Amino acid sequence: MTATPQPLRSDIEIYCNCMAEIRDRLSLVQTIGAGLLHLGDHVFNQELVFLQLRKTLELIAFGSLTANKVKYSAAHANFATHWNAKRMLDDLEKVNPDFYPMALDPPVETQPGFKHFPDAAGGFMTKEDFVFLYDVCSKFIHTRNPFTTEDPMIRLRHNLKDSVARIQRLLAWHLVHLVGGDKWVVNIPNEGQVKAWAASPTVIVQTSI
Repeated sequence: MTATPQPLRSDIEIYCNCMAEIRDRLSLVQTIGAGLLHLGDHVFNQELVFLQLRKTLELIAFGSLTANKVKYSAAHANFATHWNAKRMLDDLEKVNPDFYPMALDPPVETQPGFKHFPDAAGGFMTKEDFVFLYDVCSKFIHTRNPFTTEDPMIRLRHNLKDSVARIQRLLAWHLVHLVGGDKWVVNIPNEGQVKAWAASPTVIVQTSI
């Protein structure tokens, strides 16, 4: 039997797939939070929720490296062992200082064929929120040392519903700064295709999945 070669996906298609995966993971978190899915023990529910959030944060962190496979592979191999978000982000910023997505408001048409994307005023997950939530996720998904004297209570900066909403606000419309200087404008609707526009000095290309 001969296998038919599959066409290689473009970097921007890979990124769109990552964003669609984030949407699916956050949807699962919301389903559990609404009580529509229960694993039989609230501890198991918590672990599943924070596993999804941890993977979501990793997808955000590595997303801006998808256009550079060499840097992505090297970074991911190194960061996969990181439990501390601050160290991870410090190292990631050495690869791409502008890795963190820039939250945007929906576009406003300034004249026919031209759109302006205002910076989002607030209500989105900041880089400081990212660090805090990443470290909280690590505490939930790793087994607690039975001999530790640390406070067993794990406190969130924002409640679960608000944390999900802040991630969604960050990514609904956002700007990605790639290694090398190119940029992508990305839209993640509540449902349907994730869309991205690749911007360079001479070309703008729309991609969706």
